[in-house]
Amino acid sequence: MKKARSVACLTGLLLVYTSPIEAKDTTPPVASFDAGTGWASFVKLLHENYGYFNRPGVDGNAILAAFADRAKAARSDKEFIDTLQLISHNFADPHFIVGPLDGGDWSVFPTASDLFGVYDGKNFLIEEVRAGGDAASKGIRPGMVVSRIDGISPRAVIENITGRAFTALSPVQIGFAFNVALAGHRKQGRMVEISDSQRHRTYALAATNDLAQHVEDGPLLETERQGTTGVIRINNSLGRQELIDAFSKALASMADTDVLLIDLRDTPSGGNTSVARGIMGHFVDHDRPYQMHVIPYETRVLGPTRKFVEYVAPFGTRYAGKVYVAGGHWTGSMGEGLMIGFDAIGATTVGTDLAHLLGALSNETIDGSAAKVDIGTEQLFTVAGLPRESYRPQIYLPRAERTSEGDPILAAIAR
Repeated sequence: MKKARSVACLTGLLLVYTSPIEAKDTTPPVASFDAGTGWASFVKLLHENYGYFNRPGVDGNAILAAFADRAKAARSDKEFIDTLQLISHNFADPHFIVGPLDGGDWSVFPTASDLFGVYDGKNFLIEEVRAGGDAASKGIRPGMVVSRIDGISPRAVIENITGRAFTALSPVQIGFAFNVALAGHRKQGRMVEISDSQRHRTYALAATNDLAQHVEDGPLLETERQGTTGVIRINNSLGRQELIDAFSKALASMADTDVLLIDLRDTPSGGNTSVARGIMGHFVDHDRPYQMHVIPYETRVLGPTRKFVEYVAPFGTRYAGKVYVAGGHWTGSMGEGLMIGFDAIGATTVGTDLAHLLGALSNETIDGSAAKVDIGTEQLFTVAGLPRESYRPQIYLPRAERTSEGDPILAAIAR
């Protein structure tokens, strides 16, 4: 297994910046594809480096055992990569992606998604609808029941996505696969059949990549004022260094406000910690810890545990008013890091459950294959030791997305 890149805090640049996985739509041939070599390399990578190989609802060894024969019997590199993609879906981790991706693959969730769904043991329900997406504009609302996606039942789609029987899957695997299904295939529209208490309807929805591209092509951030409250909305740009200067200028324009809301509800693709520190630095007057890292490889292979705390230092002009930070289902990776970081430095966080992109991302290559693998090779925690994926905002709301009826975040901080 050859390590292509291991960046300790570079988290989730998919679609915002082109990653190795997103670089091509076809799988390039390798000079000597060998399924056995590829499988051994992949298994070694996960056992030694993947920070989330086992967790509640995810049994890493059981997953690998379920696909080992199929992967080793692959007759082509594409068939091998397709099998590794099924495995990645079973780990129910949005940061675990196998590519290169082609036109028949599923969209990258949550970057390319506009619906968040849950399975309650009986029905497949819409829990949240992303503001600005086609689903919202077409009238899909939380609480609706999904009966079919592209003419197929949710159970059958989930089995296609995971390569396993529905009854063999844990609730966390079912929930993840259902959300991948709602996002649809890459660059392809979707037909979603939904019912509510009054009627049954079929919605023709645009490809979710269209929304991701629209956000990427838009401004780094937007500002507005609500009386004495200033709002800075970051538009999925946490991986762009120019955001540091743009945020500084936006903050300067809000210097006379009493309250500031930093809106991270549209940051599903993560970013990097230099940008995060450039934002948080305006809100501290001395060095402050904001997140903790653990490197599993060091414990599993070398023996001693490596654990360290990352700090934010003062940067630029300090804001003097009260600070709220908002997040939700499309707050991913570095957005989640900012949520726990702002909590650590004294801001008030508000919103609903976050996207749960696990760990800090590394991009890896597999021997004997053209496969590229993105996985979290660092476990991330709050400074108090809570896993980042378990963090909930201080002011917790059942839903956080803006709708035509209003903004639940602004309503919450105005109370």
